[in-house]
Amino acid sequence: MKTIIRMMVVWMAMSLTAFAQSKDISPEEMQKLKQMGEYMRSIYGNGPAPEGAKMFMAIIEGSQMGAGEGWFGPAESRYDFGWLMQNFSKSPNKASISKEDFKGSETWFAILDRNRDGQIQPFDLDWSDSNPYVEMSYMLNRVFRRMDTKGDGALSREDWNAFFDEATKGGTSLTAEDLTGTLLAGYNAGFIAGDAPTPEILLKGLFSGEIGSMYEGPKVGQQAPLFELRKVQGDGTIQLKSLLGDKPIVLVFGNFTCGPFRAFYPAVDRLYEKYKDRAHFVMVYVREAHPEDGWKMQANSRVGVAVQQPVTFEERANVAGQFCQKLSPKIPVVVDEVNDPMGHAYSGMPARLYVISPEGNVVFKNGRGPFGFKPPELEQALVMSLLEEEAKAVKEKKPDSADVSSHPKDDEIWNILPQPVKGRDLPLPNWAKVMAVQLPKTTAALLQLDYAQRTKSPLDPKLRAKIRYVIAQANRCEYSKRTALLDLQNAGATEEEVREFLAGETSSESERNALTFAHLHTTDAPHIEDSLFEKLVASYGEKKTAAMVLLGAYGNFQDRLLLGLGIQNEGERPLPPLAFEFDASTFQSQPVLPSNQPVRALVQGGADVVQDDGDWGGVSYQELQNRMKLQKDRQQRLRTPTWEEIVPTLPPQFAARPTRIVWNLVCMGYVPELAVPWSQATRTMWVEAPQDRVFEECLFWVQTRAVQCNYCMGHCEMLLEVAGLSSAEVTDRLRALASSDWSMFSEKEQRTFAYARKLTVKPWELTQADFKTLQQDLGEKEAMAVFFWLCRGLYMTRVSDGFQLKLESDNVFADYAPQKSK
Repeated sequence: MKTIIRMMVVWMAMSLTAFAQSKDISPEEMQKLKQMGEYMRSIYGNGPAPEGAKMFMAIIEGSQMGAGEGWFGPAESRYDFGWLMQNFSKSPNKASISKEDFKGSETWFAILDRNRDGQIQPFDLDWSDSNPYVEMSYMLNRVFRRMDTKGDGALSREDWNAFFDEATKGGTSLTAEDLTGTLLAGYNAGFIAGDAPTPEILLKGLFSGEIGSMYEGPKVGQQAPLFELRKVQGDGTIQLKSLLGDKPIVLVFGNFTCGPFRAFYPAVDRLYEKYKDRAHFVMVYVREAHPEDGWKMQANSRVGVAVQQPVTFEERANVAGQFCQKLSPKIPVVVDEVNDPMGHAYSGMPARLYVISPEGNVVFKNGRGPFGFKPPELEQALVMSLLEEEAKAVKEKKPDSADVSSHPKDDEIWNILPQPVKGRDLPLPNWAKVMAVQLPKTTAALLQLDYAQRTKSPLDPKLRAKIRYVIAQANRCEYSKRTALLDLQNAGATEEEVREFLAGETSSESERNALTFAHLHTTDAPHIEDSLFEKLVASYGEKKTAAMVLLGAYGNFQDRLLLGLGIQNEGERPLPPLAFEFDASTFQSQPVLPSNQPVRALVQGGADVVQDDGDWGGVSYQELQNRMKLQKDRQQRLRTPTWEEIVPTLPPQFAARPTRIVWNLVCMGYVPELAVPWSQATRTMWVEAPQDRVFEECLFWVQTRAVQCNYCMGHCEMLLEVAGLSSAEVTDRLRALASSDWSMFSEKEQRTFAYARKLTVKPWELTQADFKTLQQDLGEKEAMAVFFWLCRGLYMTRVSDGFQLKLESDNVFADYAPQKSK
């Protein structure tokens, strides 16, 4: 048998050379091919055969690349209904999984429940060609491509109207006959006139790799082939190896001239937007499927897609650039070498999707494109891989999680907390039980703040809950996700509305903009486009848009507090908004800065004890200074109210002393009902647990550097001067922090700086061991105070970047400067 296979491969190689030199196959050559096909069929019968052999036999026997023919088969996946039932159902012996039985979030349930009947069944995870859902999706895709006159994977209102006019021939109504006749005009076995392939075209495409590689790619469970490929947009390369370790990887293979790939690609881009915080995405640009000098498609010509098969890397990169120009991909795109090493290694031509585990193993591999290229199937596989990763993380973290049951009960905590005017009979949330031991007054202020954010925001309650969910999802905070869904349901959302929201469907463009802003505000706040903010103001007005910024700031603060302390949910059902109210005299309301402490000198000849983090030292201190200068000239997104304008809206203690700080003027000027309780909490903490001001501001500077917040970075410099440092001393400290060598700081300072960076960038990776190290280095009360301060930093930076505040030109904190201690 091996000898026969080797002879066949040699013959195919010889044939490939002949086909490359000739446009047509002679009748004699075709007869030889048929004989070879018959011989191969006699060898394999209906049993297993190499995919290349399957396709060769199918072409010789008359296939025109139909679904299920030749090498077009189902996806390979580590995950199926049996796997899901066994691992994520509370009742694994049932025939389906209900929402109540599902051991996962409602978001994941909504995606796996494909037909939205409230049950996950085998049908929902079946993407085979015989599944009615898949058959209908094939048909609808053909309809879509027929109407997509620009070939960019998107139907505009103009496209719809043009098709309507064509189908009705200028009439005002459309019959079923008109629709069918127009859609199917010129179709022959699934192809429009001129596109149906001949056996010669298919055989040449088989040998050249244009219709797919004869290599089969890695199987599920095998290691994914590593690569380093050049980017299409921007300089540099992407190494697969560098992406391994922290989250799954989605690989997308495709090319410009594959019509189905262009039609489906926007759906993949939407998955990128939805999951880019939970998975890495890379698109690998491969060999053209339908070049002008190969299997030319009239469907491509109709939408202006016409390229020769590239013969050099530069030519392929140029065509990949055309793809990027037409489709505007958000996923990073790299280009395979012209001899297709990765296209063959992954059998990625003409289009294919993979999910790779964080360890580098294939867990999902869709069927060959174009038929197997199904983004919804990819999403389900990705969701199940994320479920698996979450389960691993919980298992690994569980012994190290905060055990709330070991903390005092509610009555004992009330002996520590200030006595409330209202709410003594309400249950205390777990986070309050943990914090109150060290910061009772600050905890009381936070209880009032949480109630204000959940009930007093000017935002529509449904929208507020959805925004809070999006923030929690980006931060991977299950506690907040469950609470946000409770608030959404309490706001009157029906089960169908909740299901649609979790499936990524939004009711309006304005809501979609609000949720997009919330996501970017959490994941990439400095780079939100001004135009998106302007759309929000146009839809919701300045006050509600400002409330979105403050909600984003609060959500990023609260999620870090919950994740950093390892807080678990209180029970099966989250707690509703709790109307705690304390006497105003409990809190610090007037602005205050703690007294300065003696400044600790920088260490000489110390050791750097923390691991470098990415490109931390790649941005020079001078470049950071330049960015702050630009922030002074920034066009702010909302006008800064004057002190005189906001005084009437403030409580007497807040109005007792004017402020020139833009941050305060904007927050209190637009949404005082949310800004006042926040400032009350932070001012109370400063009095309750005074910190080393220089150390405190250095920690905040690390955070501003981590999230690129130029406004807050400028405030750090001002506050360091107020804390007693000269301009030269400020420069020395911050230049050292900007480098990758922190040896000029004590070891415990270095560890705390590293903790600040981790909490800022990847709070979901924090463990209770991280917090215990903080306690060992700083002491229990100081550790809690520093932790609160760091969580607070994410509130401050999100406000600053959400509004893109203009950095003040002089030191606006000098008004509050305390006397330097001797």
